[in-house]
Amino acid sequence: MTEFWRRLHFASTVVAGLFIFSASVTGCILALEPWFISQNAVSGQSKSDVTLAEFQEKLNENFLEVFSFEKDAYGNIKVEGVGLEKEGTLFVNVETGKIVTTPKSLHPVFDLSRDLHRSLFLKTPGRILMGLASLALVFLAVSGIGLHIKRAGGLKALFKSVKILEIKRDGHAQWSRLFLIPILVVAVSGTYLSIVRFSPVSSSGVSASAATTIPFDKILLPEVKKVNYPVMDDEPLVVELSDRNLHFDKTKGRLIKTELLPVRERMRVVNFILHTGEGTKGWAGVLWLTSLVMVFLSFTGFQMVMDKLRLKKHKAALADDAEIIILVGSETGHTWRFADALEEAYQNLGIKVGTLGMEHFPKLNGKKTVLFLTSTYGNGDAPQNAQNIIEQLEEKMSFAEAIQFSVLGFGSRQYPAFCAFAEQFRNHIVPLGNAREIVPYMTVDNQSAVQFIDWVRALNRSQKITLSINTKHLHPVRKKGLETFTILEKKENEDTFLLRITHAEKLKIHSGDLLGVYPPNENIERFYSIASVSPTELLLVIKRTGLCSNFLGSLSVGDYFEAFVKRNPSFYCPNHHTPVLMIANGTGIAPFLGMQSSGSKLFWGGKFQADFKLFEKYCFADNRYLVFSRENDNAYVQDLLLRRESEVAEVLKENGTIMICGSRTMLKGVLETIEKITASNALPSTEELRKQHRLLTDCY
Repeated sequence: MTEFWRRLHFASTVVAGLFIFSASVTGCILALEPWFISQNAVSGQSKSDVTLAEFQEKLNENFLEVFSFEKDAYGNIKVEGVGLEKEGTLFVNVETGKIVTTPKSLHPVFDLSRDLHRSLFLKTPGRILMGLASLALVFLAVSGIGLHIKRAGGLKALFKSVKILEIKRDGHAQWSRLFLIPILVVAVSGTYLSIVRFSPVSSSGVSASAATTIPFDKILLPEVKKVNYPVMDDEPLVVELSDRNLHFDKTKGRLIKTELLPVRERMRVVNFILHTGEGTKGWAGVLWLTSLVMVFLSFTGFQMVMDKLRLKKHKAALADDAEIIILVGSETGHTWRFADALEEAYQNLGIKVGTLGMEHFPKLNGKKTVLFLTSTYGNGDAPQNAQNIIEQLEEKMSFAEAIQFSVLGFGSRQYPAFCAFAEQFRNHIVPLGNAREIVPYMTVDNQSAVQFIDWVRALNRSQKITLSINTKHLHPVRKKGLETFTILEKKENEDTFLLRITHAEKLKIHSGDLLGVYPPNENIERFYSIASVSPTELLLVIKRTGLCSNFLGSLSVGDYFEAFVKRNPSFYCPNHHTPVLMIANGTGIAPFLGMQSSGSKLFWGGKFQADFKLFEKYCFADNRYLVFSRENDNAYVQDLLLRRESEVAEVLKENGTIMICGSRTMLKGVLETIEKITASNALPSTEELRKQHRLLTDCY
């Protein structure tokens, strides 16, 4: 169903996007018109109890003859008649009936905008186009509601705040959500007005007896829209109200007949006010804001459509035209330096080459050469942009006539699962019948330029070409403008330590951000999750496993080091008032030490009780649940979740969020457990929770 709403939304944007953008811009201008007209009103406001008969007496005092008068939505009364001093079309004061000055003309921009808004200056064909654009806006609004419901996880969560991670996507979702109802009103009313304009009109009215209608001297002036006085004695005096026309005998004041306006006409008037804000200030203000939002939505929507079309075109061009395709799997971005250098080398030889992240793996056809450069994350896992890529291999490659490939793995030998994902990935390609490996599987340790050049030389021998790599591009460069952090407190046990550090107050840091630290004599940073416990203080919880963590572990209170902060908004604690379930093992507890609140529950797993003592004083969550794998019941955090299944389910039923931080091994077990819990409680799956931004992970 989600795909249906997405396709409907996309198609409506493509078909009517420019027309809706034009209507939104002109709508911003036209929504100001009611305010300007009301400011220039000349007749004043009538009292609610003034009758038509009383006003008619005032007119008789100031006019020799009155043919008709009409009252607009702003109270201006326009009289056709012969006054004591003037004649023609005149405006009068509502209280005295005396002639007043004509209202000031509005700026021509309003008429220009109205013509553009209604017909694009194309008259009838333009009106048809804008009517269809209104209908497309209805489809956009309805499909938007469908997408919002799927993203939020149900109707109850439809108006939950959207976390802004990307202005185009999330800003579009947030503002469309806030203005969903006004946008739908504008779309439906605009569509109705177009339908009424181009559908046949029935001239018949509905008669009513005089007994059911108020007499002439009881008609209130505020209810009157227009009065036509008879020229001949046998003609009736006609009073037009908002929903009916009353015909009176001029001499006797007797009601002759009542004509109810057709339902379609009454509906037209209501929809006209809803669409234009005529006669209002408050609703006109809402329409002005709605038009501004629609300009933003049109712009961001158009950008997203273009991004999607460009990516689709780029992927199709790669699949069809490129001789060499380079696909990159990277967690931190360092592998891209090598891919870019390789792409440049091919281009220098005049060879068509294209480079994409693995998340954009195109479906291959014909004869292709594909070079895979991929890192491994954590304990042999795929990097972030290559999740589930192995499962898609056959689908992506099976339609190609022949594929020449090579896989180059990037990693560090200090970790046990060195390049494990790259090797696993390569082993899944080899059995494919249309795939032939042109360079044996090789690896690059710690961004080694020498090992990368060795692989390029093997490519040269296989392809009988001479690729020349600019090695300057291969070496990482330290960021400039690093900040200084000073250690205020240090606590440690056998293999883990806690640092409380201070920084300049100018740094705006959130719990969940990452601290990038360079080890001595290296230009490749390591990242550590941050808990922000005050405007100038952070907590780090670190396990001694590598060069950088041992460097930090060697520092003492009063020492300082340089680092930078990497924003990580995809792992910020939600700011809406819904429960949060925090799950961590080991040092993964770090960001949660700065996120705790009365609505949060913390599930943490460690080896020994002594491990928790390290940061216990900073963990003040009322609802915290601990488990130890080497003591007591020898269980893991996923076992703890199963024991408290009802509490986990309750958080999700209340549209809460699950946040997970820690090892990738733990993540796998926890996700499997959550999947069981959601299935047994008829709740959204982990995949749906991710799409709704209610399952956030930061694992390593």
